[in-house]
Amino acid sequence: MKDFETLFPQGYVIFDGGIATELYERGFYINRPFEELNLTHPRDVAAVHESYLDAGSHVITTNSFSLTSPQLEKFDLKDRQKDLLCAAIEVAKTAVKNKRTGRIGLSLGPMSVLIEPLGPTSLEEVRQEYEQLARYAVGHGGFDFYNLETFSNVEELAAAIDGIRQVDSDRPILASITAMSSEVHFIQKFASQIGSRADVQALGMNCSEGPNDLLQSLKILKPLTQKLIVIQPNAGIPRSINGRYFYMTSPDYLAKFAKRYIEAGAFGVGGCCGTGPDHIRAIASSVKMLDAKGLSMNRSTVSRIEVSSIDQEKIKTRDLDERTRSKVGSSLRAGKKVISIEITSPRGTDLAKFMLALEQVKKAKVDFINVPDGARASTRVSSLHLASFINAKPELGVTIIPHLTTRDRNLIALQSDLLGASINQVNDLLLITGDPPKLGNSRDATPVYDIDSIGLTYLVNRLNQGLTPQGDALGSSTEFGIGVASNPTAINLELEVSRWKYKVESGADFAFTQPIYDAETFLRWKDKLGADYKPHMVGIWPFVSYKNAEFMAHEVPGVHVPAWALEKMAEVQDDPQASVKRGIEIASQIMKKLWNECEGFAISAPLGRVDVALEVLKCLE
Repeated sequence: MKDFETLFPQGYVIFDGGIATELYERGFYINRPFEELNLTHPRDVAAVHESYLDAGSHVITTNSFSLTSPQLEKFDLKDRQKDLLCAAIEVAKTAVKNKRTGRIGLSLGPMSVLIEPLGPTSLEEVRQEYEQLARYAVGHGGFDFYNLETFSNVEELAAAIDGIRQVDSDRPILASITAMSSEVHFIQKFASQIGSRADVQALGMNCSEGPNDLLQSLKILKPLTQKLIVIQPNAGIPRSINGRYFYMTSPDYLAKFAKRYIEAGAFGVGGCCGTGPDHIRAIASSVKMLDAKGLSMNRSTVSRIEVSSIDQEKIKTRDLDERTRSKVGSSLRAGKKVISIEITSPRGTDLAKFMLALEQVKKAKVDFINVPDGARASTRVSSLHLASFINAKPELGVTIIPHLTTRDRNLIALQSDLLGASINQVNDLLLITGDPPKLGNSRDATPVYDIDSIGLTYLVNRLNQGLTPQGDALGSSTEFGIGVASNPTAINLELEVSRWKYKVESGADFAFTQPIYDAETFLRWKDKLGADYKPHMVGIWPFVSYKNAEFMAHEVPGVHVPAWALEKMAEVQDDPQASVKRGIEIASQIMKKLWNECEGFAISAPLGRVDVALEVLKCLE
C-alpha cells in the first residue's frame, strides 16, 4: 500500500482551498450542485484547480464532495453519479497535465443524512455507497489518494473506509473530521477508532469555526496518534452581505496559523470553505519560510493541550432502577402497577379545566397523567412546558409524563428542550415520531423529522449518559425514564417487532401501547418480543359512543378496532348513557384479562372525559 511520504517526499504538503466557494466567487450559484459543473463547465472547474496549483498547492482535490446518492437525489442526478465522479477526476487530471505538477485527492464527503441509530440509513448502506463510488473511481483511474473530508460521525467515516477498502487496497486514505475544540470526546473517539486503523494513512481536521479553533483541536489530536495529520480550516465564519456569503479571514492571518500548525506537528495544511488561491499562496510562502529555517516539519514546538480521557464509568448507561428521579422507574421498582390517564393539553392558556381534571385524577389515587405533544398535529400548550409547570409542584400529587415528538423540532431544539425539561423536574418521557402536519389545524406547517422515534430514543439515552449524540461530554447527565410507543395491532407485525428491537437497543425502558381491544393481540405481541420485552403500559380507550368507536377504527393511525367491538357499540348507539356504559365495560374487561400480563395501563380520557377513564378503574375494584 502506498503512503503519503512516498507521494510527498518534501516532508510536508500544501493542500488546495475551497473549490465550491471559489466557484461561487466566480459566478456559479447554488441552485444546482457544483459537481454538475464537471460536465457542463469543465474548463471553469479546471481553471480553479490550476489557480491553486499556481499558488503553490501540492494537491488538488476533485470537485466531487457531494456525490453521494442522497445528495444527488435532491437534484434528480442519482443516475449520473458515475459520470459526474469520472468527470471530476478527468477535470483534475487536465489541470495537473496543464501545470505539469500536483497530486490528485479524490474528495468524498459524508452522506448528509442521519445514520443509525439517529436515522434510518444503516451503516451497511453507507459501506455499500462508498464501495460503489470507489468502484467507479478505480475503474476510471488517474487519482492518487482518497480524501474523506468533513465527516461528523465516526461510525459513518469508518463504514466509508470499509467500503473503499472492499475495492481499493492500494491508494492511501486521508480521513478527516470537522470538530470544534470543545468536542474533546469526539476527537478522542476519532483518534481511537480511525487513527488505530492500519488501512488509514493520515488523519485530518477541516472546516470547523476557523483557524484558531482548529489549532486547539490539533493540540488535542496530536498526542493521541502517530498518524500524519492534515489541517484545513475555513477562512473564518461566513457573513451574509447583500444576499451573498463572504469569508473575512485574510490570507496573511491564515498564513500565520499555517506556521503554527506545522510547528504543532501537522504534516499538511490547506484550506476549506472560503479559502481562495490568495490564501493558499500565503500558506505556501509561510511554510517555505519554515522549511528554509530548517525547522523539523513533524516535531511539535507548541505546547499541547493536556486532555484527560472521559471516565467510562461516568458515561455508562444506568439501569432504570438506578435513575432515582424517574417516577415510573420508582413505581416499577416497588412492584406497583403504573396507571396513567391520558389528557390532552389546553388549546389556550386557561388551565382551569386541566387543573380540575388533575384534581379528579389525584382523588382517584392515580399517580400519572400522560399528555400528548400536539395531539393529531394540532396546536396546543406544549406538553413539556405543561409537565415542567405541574411537576415542579409536588403538592399537586400527580406527575406528568409528556409525549415528545420529532415532528416539530430539529436536533438542536430537541436537545435544548430535553435539557431544559430535565432541570424542571421532567424525568419521564414518551417518545414518538408524531402525526404529520397535514392531519392537524396548521396544514401549511413544515414537518421537521430530523430523526424518528428510534433516533430520539438514542438521543435521550445519550443525554442520560452525559453525552450529546455525537459523543461530546456535557459535564452532567439527565435521568429520564425513556418510554416509547409500541403497536401490537400493527398490520406488518414483523416490521413493528424489528422497530421495537431497535428501540430497545437504543435505550428504551418501557412502552405505552396503542389502544388494545383484544387481549390475545397483546399476548401474541408479548410472546413475539421474548427476551426483548420491556415493561408495557397497555393503552385503553373507552368508547363513549358508536360514532367515537367508528372514528377510532377508521381515522386514528395505528389503532385497530375489531369488528366485535363495533358491533357491541352499534347495539346501543341510540342510547347515549348506555353507549358510555358499554364502552366502559369493554375497556374494563380487557384490563381484567391483562392485569397480570402487563406492568400498567394508559387509559385515555375520551373526548376529554376524565370521569369515563376513572370509571373504568372503578370497575376493577
